[in-house]
Amino acid sequence: MAGGAGSGRLPNGKACGSLRTVSIFTQRILSEMETAPEPLQAEVLDFVLFVKARNGHPATVEDTRTYIRHTPGVCGCEACIRRTRIAVWLLEEARRSRVNDQDLLLDYPGLTSEDLKAAWDYVAAHGDEIENAIRANQMARAFS
Repeated sequence: MAGGAGSGRLPNGKACGSLRTVSIFTQRILSEMETAPEPLQAEVLDFVLFVKARNGHPATVEDTRTYIRHTPGVCGCEACIRRTRIAVWLLEEARRSRVNDQDLLLDYPGLTSEDLKAAWDYVAAHGDEIENAIRANQMARAFS
């Protein structure tokens, strides 16, 4: 098998400069992820980043570069904050219910004021999308 521990190669044989040593466990994860559908890859990555953040590991530059994302397979591909499952429409709905930014930051400890600014900018630029998402979720709650 190409790519043993310490080889600096991924299981597919491609060189990986950032991985000096690769454990057998990591090789197995990479091999499984390589063949998984992209929506599943996105969900797994979101979960890993969530667990890292919960355990106090700082986000990398890549994690914070894009504040609003649509990720296939995550929250119905709704606009969410960074790599979370916190939908922009949910934050906007709370804001319309007179929940202020400070309370939102207390309710969602993983969010920053920059996240909320990005959310409000997104709402301003994509009002129809957010309005439709709020309406759809209100209807879904009414029928549940």
